[in-house]
Amino acid sequence: MSEERIKRITSSPPMHQIIEQSEEHKENEENTSISILQVDSTDFRISTLNGQPENEPTVGVNPNNSSSIIAASHAYTLANGFPQFGVYRSTNGGASFTTSFLPVPAGFRNTSDPIIDADLNNRWLLAGIAVQPVSETVNRASIIVYRSVDDGATFSAAINVSGIDNNFFDDKEYLAFDKTPGSPFVGNAYISYTRFTNDAAATSQILLQRSEDGGSTWMAPVPISAAIGGAPFVQGSNVQVGPNGEVYVAWIEGDFTNATFRIRRSDDEGVNFGPTFDVSPIVRVPFTLTAKVPVWAFRVPTFAFLGVDTSECFGSENFARVYAVWQAYVTTNGTPNAHILLSFSDDGGENWSPPTSVDNSPEDTQNFFPFISVSPCSGTVTIIYYTNRESTTLLDVFLAVSTDGGASFTNTRITDVSFNPNADLSFGNPSTFIGDYIYSAFIPPALPEPEKLISVWTDTRSNNSQDIFGNISDLDRIPTIVCPDNIIQDNDPGVCGAIVNYSSPTVSTSCPEVVASCSPASGTLFPVGETIVTCTATDSCGGSAECSFTITVNDVEPPTIICSGNITQDNDPGVSGAVVNFPPPTINDNCPGATFVCTPASGSLFPIGTTLVTCIATDTSGNTAECSFTVTVNNVEPPVIDCPEDITVLNDPGTNGAIVNFPDPIVSDNFPNVTSVCTPPSGSFFPPGNTTVICTATDAAGNTSTCSFNVKVIVDPCRFFSGRCSRRR
Repeated sequence: MSEERIKRITSSPPMHQIIEQSEEHKENEENTSISILQVDSTDFRISTLNGQPENEPTVGVNPNNSSSIIAASHAYTLANGFPQFGVYRSTNGGASFTTSFLPVPAGFRNTSDPIIDADLNNRWLLAGIAVQPVSETVNRASIIVYRSVDDGATFSAAINVSGIDNNFFDDKEYLAFDKTPGSPFVGNAYISYTRFTNDAAATSQILLQRSEDGGSTWMAPVPISAAIGGAPFVQGSNVQVGPNGEVYVAWIEGDFTNATFRIRRSDDEGVNFGPTFDVSPIVRVPFTLTAKVPVWAFRVPTFAFLGVDTSECFGSENFARVYAVWQAYVTTNGTPNAHILLSFSDDGGENWSPPTSVDNSPEDTQNFFPFISVSPCSGTVTIIYYTNRESTTLLDVFLAVSTDGGASFTNTRITDVSFNPNADLSFGNPSTFIGDYIYSAFIPPALPEPEKLISVWTDTRSNNSQDIFGNISDLDRIPTIVCPDNIIQDNDPGVCGAIVNYSSPTVSTSCPEVVASCSPASGTLFPVGETIVTCTATDSCGGSAECSFTITVNDVEPPTIICSGNITQDNDPGVSGAVVNFPPPTINDNCPGATFVCTPASGSLFPIGTTLVTCIATDTSGNTAECSFTVTVNNVEPPVIDCPEDITVLNDPGTNGAIVNFPDPIVSDNFPNVTSVCTPPSGSFFPPGNTTVICTATDAAGNTSTCSFNVKVIVDPCRFFSGRCSRRR
């Protein structure tokens, strides 16, 4: 890697054209305070220049005063087209900001790479680099800090931290205060940075310096990495402080394609460091993403970012966990794209979890410039990043939030307007520079209010100029709640439901206390059927979470049914039966809605004889019961009989009488199988004179009817004495 190649990454480029100073800009140069309010309810503009770019923002919050917020940036106000530091101060929690500018220290051309932080004593440090040309092709740079002891109202002149040497270009510093009250080194300030040499060796090395007096003076540099000549190189360091004063320094080491995320830890305030541990190999995001988005030309260097869970308010399950975050080229289905990755360590940085994806963007999107903040109160992990997931050529900022120690993230868009990175022509068209990072910081919670996170980034929505925009996001520390399994239970006897007792849900929260309530409550009478029970966990920080499960009460109790008594009824006239109406059965059930069906139904024509009526009751759950009774229809209607007409006959020859045959009487009945009997029967020998024949009709029920007719036999003497009558002739 050439020396020139290194400088393309390290130094902030000048504007392509020098912007003439307007009267307003001259006032800015004189550090006149300018106030700006939020421009809308979601995102707000922090910077105040009109027509001059501002990028590479940083932001900090006073841990003792959530209303005190300070942001800073590259503000391209200098006549040579290079930046100085713009400082934006809010004393009302971000509702409004005032603007001032910190002068470039004497002998230097410009300042760059602002990083700001505050300690527990209302002191602020704004770190950066001061750049001075050595020749037309070589620059030198020193690490500097501006110091405030009045909560950011004023800042001192620049303090040179790393010294001045024409052979050194100190770059890409990172600043952190030890802000844990229980730390033995609380109040220390640490700055890590990369030292490039302006010589033939072209070495790069990660160094650390500390201050024990709030940034006034600084100890000699401590080497963190070896000095590497040429390529590969080291760069992109980050320093963080653990809950017991542990100092972690991370960096990226490798060439422009393949690199490694590395880390070291010191347990004695940065005097001595332990061994180097590898977090993960990295395939760097290309220097530009032009191959993915042809209209983009801005650089996207890959740096290391750290976060440590110090959660001193009420702690988290992941207290002291160390998080590493970076951007990388991730290949899926043969196609690489820029994504955000995270790994964590629970043993002080020695061993690391496998990298997991932070963003949930589609594979063909580009996600870069991550920045991690870990809540010092709850341990909530937040990562902001640029992405083009909303529009291929435009940029948005997304916020990823994890409340489970980085195991999972919820990604939310926090920009309410997508912006065009090429809108500001100050760095060419397409733009070659939008800054190398963005930033966020936690705002201490005022319980029970939720925690808040302020995020800052470079945005071009206003006048097509690079400006610093911000967003303050409420971060409810959502408790976790796990409901019992679904319950199935039979109804209580005689009740259309059941008293159901269930176990309490399992809840956890990062707040001091959490209360869970369920509706309907355990021990409640649950009706037959399915009831959804909703349980809510509410913590003292205002966070809440819900879960639900179902309780199903099965109605297994059949109804009762009582039929009317047996019924006896005479047949309807002329009918072989009777229409019988009977009272409905009496039905009782534990649940309303039971119905019945009787077969045959009331009002039916019941035949003569005995019929069994069966009634079945069915409840709404399908349970059944039955009863029965008899309906007897008696046939009380006699048959109808019609006898033949009277008959007169002569006696049979030689006989004192006659055998008489007569037709059967005509009979009918309402019921079949009626029979008739005549006495004497047809074919009987009837004596002389009148004989009454009586015919009786009998039906199947034994009902009878009679009729009669006479049979008269006349005796003819000639017929009786046939011989005598012959002699007379």
